[in-house]
Amino acid sequence: MLAITSAMRRMAHAWRSSQRRQAWNALEADQQETRLSDLGLTRLDESLFWSGNRSPLEQLPRMMAVYGVDHADTILAGPGVRRDLERVCSLCPEKARCKRLLEGEPDVEACGFCPNACTLEALRRH
Repeated sequence: MLAITSAMRRMAHAWRSSQRRQAWNALEADQQETRLSDLGLTRLDESLFWSGNRSPLEQLPRMMAVYGVDHADTILAGPGVRRDLERVCSLCPEKARCKRLLEGEPDVEACGFCPNACTLEALRRH
């Protein structure tokens, strides 16, 4: 019963996401720009807005923890650092590898493939 309920939730989530995406695509380009601007995003950041199940908000905090970096470190480093980390994470071609790795308890050396590795290492040392 639990598996059926979980599958139904995933289907409902996918349907709602599809509906939102259709509504977004129905907007004129200037309306999309205005909405993104209201969120503090640009066209380049649109992948953060529509990242769906591949959200950097799911994996990035876990990767930051591997490096011993917390949210406050990104704030102290300067404006936009967190958003840059999220943008790089959202565009990463190694999402599946990252997810598998982060299910365990990886060390920093195992995470060297991460495109944010250098930034996270610098934040850790800061």
